Amino acid sequence: MTIHDRRRELEAITPEVPENFHQAMCRTLGGIVAREQNAQVYPDHTANARGWAHRGRTLAFVLIAALLLATVAFAAYRWQLFDALRFMTGPTPTTADGVMHSDLGQTTVNGVSITVDEAGYDGRTLFIRYTYHMPDVDTPLGAYRDRGSGEGVSEADMKLLIDRNVGWWIDHLWINGQCVDMPTNSGNVMSGSPTPGELVETEYWRLDNVDMRLSGKVEIALPIGERQSTDDYNMQKHPERYDRNGLLKLPEQGMVTFTLDTTGMLAKVRTAAPNVPVTTPYGTATVTEAAFTPLMSYIILSLDADPDAVAAYQKENGLDFYGEDGTLLYTYGGADVFNDWIYALNLVDGDGKVLFPDTDNFGLNGYGNEWAEFTYPYIEKLPEALYLAPVTDGVAEMAYAVRVK
Repeated sequence: MTIHDRRRELEAITPEVPENFHQAMCRTLGGIVAREQNAQVYPDHTANARGWAHRGRTLAFVLIAALLLATVAFAAYRWQLFDALRFMTGPTPTTADGVMHSDLGQTTVNGVSITVDEAGYDGRTLFIRYTYHMPDVDTPLGAYRDRGSGEGVSEADMKLLIDRNVGWWIDHLWINGQCVDMPTNSGNVMSGSPTPGELVETEYWRLDNVDMRLSGKVEIALPIGERQSTDDYNMQKHPERYDRNGLLKLPEQGMVTFTLDTTGMLAKVRTAAPNVPVTTPYGTATVTEAAFTPLMSYIILSLDADPDAVAAYQKENGLDFYGEDGTLLYTYGGADVFNDWIYALNLVDGDGKVLFPDTDNFGLNGYGNEWAEFTYPYIEKLPEALYLAPVTDGVAEMAYAVRVK
């Protein structure tokens, strides 16, 4: 075996080093090299001998440090963000280390420590986890209250933040100074923690639904510091606070800002656009886009309801749907015709095998008269063929399966 063969063999069995580890290694070894370069060089032979001995010890230390850091690299960081979002991401994706960043910033406002613990961008969604810690509160909050008998974050828990005039105070965030409203299919989860006086907020912002793509290092500003009077940001009273497009300018007060490196994330997204229409009893369905990121899988389904099916539904159920007070809420349409069929759809391979059979959490993420969106966890090994197919009692009806890839 040649040295080149041995090198290729080692490269094949060596896992990719997480960016966090790479940065830590560079900082550590860089500091050692800098100290070595700044060390005084003695002119006499004895001093030179001591210098060589010192450099030998330094080299040994470098090697030991490298081994220790490598050991740390193999002990994967536990990304707590995915605990809160398990209902949509599943267990922590194996590729999370290549996307997520930790310890992004900390500040104290009115005695409350606010820490941006974790954040990442997978090419479609911006994920953020941050905590509020109130050191003067000596009991756990949320579900951890009363030795784990709590039922989630309560109004009393939230009041602790309100009394300190801290927390989310307006429905936007800012990316590189640009105001972003929370897009469709975004959301957040608030919870307590075993740490007394701590509340945890986990957010997911579907930036692709507002046609926003991130690249390089971006500055993200969250309105989670000292609460501001929303009356001071009323557009009619304070038009000077808004830009020419009617978007709120970045406030100077009440913000917590951090920098997130999203370099290379867009290039890691694998996409497919099969556009193969399938005729169903309810109309035509077509997958127009599927995106497979390092954290999740996203599928967009286009719907074109059969006019006769819509007319038949309206004849049976009436033309419109009204609220209890008689208010017209909406007119029956494609969403109602496709409803049962959409809810039966599962992600299957070319043989009709369901990819995520053990849970109902994944899949349909929203739909309307002309569209439906499905989200699934990260798929490490994509099958050659993927479909959305109606599944009954574990059996996929492939005659009405819509090609995903």
